[in-house]
This record gives sequence, structure tokens and C-alpha cells, in this order.
Amino acid sequence: MKTYIGTKIIQAEPAFRIDGKIYPESGPVPRSMNREEGYRVQYPDGYESWSPKDVFERAYLPLTVNPDLRTDAPSISRQMVDDFILETWTQTMGDKTTVVRALLRNGFEIVESSACVSAENYDEKLGREICLGKIKDKVWFLLGFLLQTAVHGVKKAENDAKPTGGVSFGLALEAMKKGKGARLPRWKPDVVIWAQYPNKHSKMTAPYLYVESLYGRVPWKETMIELFSEDWEIVEG
Repeated sequence: MKTYIGTKIIQAEPAFRIDGKIYPESGPVPRSMNREEGYRVQYPDGYESWSPKDVFERAYLPLTVNPDLRTDAPSISRQMVDDFILETWTQTMGDKTTVVRALLRNGFEIVESSACVSAENYDEKLGREICLGKIKDKVWFLLGFLLQTAVHGVKKAENDAKPTGGVSFGLALEAMKKGKGARLPRWKPDVVIWAQYPNKHSKMTAPYLYVESLYGRVPWKETMIELFSEDWEIVEG
């Protein structure tokens, strides 16, 4: 047999299992000497199961919604980044370099350094802040990768994948002319291209395409790879 790794996004709540039946912690729970502490787990397809507390908490990370975003869609928050850093150590090397080693909750370690030009200006506290900023950026990236996999899964290799049923850019453009949007499957779900036609309030004098995402709208700057792609998806307006 082969060994596999993976991740998924699920819903769960603390619960007790008594004689094979699951009782959510938030509701009435019968008194029993045989109750097991754990979680009631619900998967995206509606299937429910039971997981012992220690097994569940080793496998799943609580998802805290980022309050700075406009939706409650799955996202990484600053609190999640801070909480994922278990411990840090700081030391000065030489007379002007700070090194910070961070241990993450999964046992992975990140090491960053910061140095100044003149030893007379060296400040370990400032160096530590700079290093922690770099470390948190990496943790944010890693948690984002984890969440992306949990939400969208892992696609098969190109030579194993089934046909996507996508269309060429030419057909996608025709759809955009009719008020529909278009996107490529490898883009983030919120990224869609739309066509804009000038009106009396517009500074543009000719039709153009723009990209809409969670961050707003910007003119689309196409690449040759995108123009020659045959897997464009049409998005209803």
C-alpha cells in the first residue's frame, strides 16, 4: 500500500460519545461513567462521524475568520498566524546581527536574521521585531497554502486529469461581450474577468477588460499563456 498525505475543511463541535451515541457538549448530556470526550465532525457532503479529542486536535486547526475582509469565506487571520507560533528564541550574533528561531505548532521551525550596518546602531529588540515580521509572513503563506488545499483539494497531474470542458479565449471573449465573465480554473475563486464599455461618465474611449477580485477592480494585463489557454470557464453575470 502507498502512503498518502492530505487535508480537508470540515465543521465540528465538542461532543461526548456514550454507548455509541454522540451528544453535543452544548446540549443535554446523560450522566455516565462511560462517556468519551471528543468532537462531532461533519464533512462537506453531510456525512457525520466521531473523533476522539486528542486525535482531532492533532489533525485540525481552528479557522478564525479574518475580520479585515469583506466576507466570512475561509481565510487566514492574524490571530491564526500568531497562535501557530508556539515558541521563539532570540540571540545576537557578532555585534550587529539578530537571529530569531521560531517553533511552530506542527514542529516545523523557521529561522530569520536581521543586521544593521553600524554596530553602534544595533538594537536587539528592533532586530527581533524585524525577524518576527519575516517569520509571520512565512507562516501566513504556509497557512494559506494549507487552507487552499483544504478548500479546493489536490488536482490530478495533467496527464491523469479528465477533460475540463473549458473553452478557448476567443469563445470566452465572445461571452464577455454579452455580459458574462470568464476565468481560468487555476485562479483563485474570486478572480473573474469582465468587459467594460465606455459611457458618458467613463474616461475610457474604447471597450476594455478588467479583473475583479476581493481587492477590487484593475485593468486586465493578459499573458500569452492565458490567451492560448483552452480551459477558460464562463461565469454568469
